[in-house]
Amino acid sequence: MTVYYGSEGDISFYYNGKFIVSRPLTKKKTPKYYFDKAEELLIEGLTSGESLIDLRKRMLRFIKRYSSETKYWRDIELQTPTDRDMFFYTGLMLIKLKVIEADGETEGILISKPKNGNRRNQ
Repeated sequence: MTVYYGSEGDISFYYNGKFIVSRPLTKKKTPKYYFDKAEELLIEGLTSGESLIDLRKRMLRFIKRYSSETKYWRDIELQTPTDRDMFFYTGLMLIKLKVIEADGETEGILISKPKNGNRRNQ
């Protein structure tokens, strides 16, 4: 997996001690931006008629399947920024629902500031 740095650093999601996905931080895409977007998606899912329990189970099953050791999932690279965003939002929604700890020992998020201003790749 690749770490995607923005002008303000990056925010990374971990699950079961494994790095899963990172998203760039910029002046517009702050941690608050990502958390707000995840909350919007969660509300959208709930207003579409899904139960909270079903949403939580589906998101957790997706995270577990993707982070498993099976060859199929291990070889998948999230191809587009939209793919990476949706996976990241799934992790943030699980944090919002308190299924995953934001600063847990083996799961959660890590916010990193840029080491220098020249480092960007998406």
